[in-house]
Amino acid sequence: MRAKRILFSLVIGLSMATNGQVTSFNFDNDTQKDWSFSFTPYALLAAQSTDVGEESIRQSFDDLASLTNAGFQFVASLRYQRYSLSVDGTFATLGVNERQGPASIDLEVKQSIMDVSAGYVIFSTFIDNTDNIAKGWSIEGTLGAKNWVNDLTIDFKIELEQLENDFIIRTNENQSWWDLMLGVRTNVSLSDKVFLGARLSVGGFGIGNSSDFSYDFVYLNVFKVLNYMTINAGFRNFNYQRTDDGVDTSVNVIGPLLGLSFFI
Repeated sequence: MRAKRILFSLVIGLSMATNGQVTSFNFDNDTQKDWSFSFTPYALLAAQSTDVGEESIRQSFDDLASLTNAGFQFVASLRYQRYSLSVDGTFATLGVNERQGPASIDLEVKQSIMDVSAGYVIFSTFIDNTDNIAKGWSIEGTLGAKNWVNDLTIDFKIELEQLENDFIIRTNENQSWWDLMLGVRTNVSLSDKVFLGARLSVGGFGIGNSSDFSYDFVYLNVFKVLNYMTINAGFRNFNYQRTDDGVDTSVNVIGPLLGLSFFI
């Protein structure tokens, strides 16, 4: 059972690196509206390290990209004055097929990550029109929850001419949990077209089936190309640590990210 849990944790930890959360930043100039909505498709070009018990995996972005069959990541954010609500979704299918002689192993991971958070702007020169060195600056506190769902299927197949049908052994494992996440976000406007943003959230805290501890850090450079569109380029690092059936798992993901935000 322990060996099976280690294998499952290694595979799931590996797949985490192709996914995850990024934050969209609602940057408006002096004419900021009461209501705004943004939609941001993005990609995380990450490398990862996974430690499960005494086993370790280190993978580059190219290694991870070769495992990804399909995937989509987005952030949708609704803001009203000082209040905000955002949903960060990741949906991906990863897999690998290895064959040697009549035997083959087909591995598939279906993964979804849904992060819902509410925020409140504690301080903002965008709203209060307070004089500041930068053109605009804000600090926002966030509270939310992140749901991880991983469905692993492994098919072991033997094809022999003397067998009327293929010999197949299928193993299926499902893992899911929620992490409470507390965070702070800051946005800085350097000009009408150049913005900086950063967010740090921490969570898990070993509540129920959640991670023992997790954190998520995002830094973004945002360039306004149209009144309704920005180009986002930055950096992201997230980590989680948890224990399942006595097996300690630690996953660390780090790398650049790219995205487009559309505003209405």
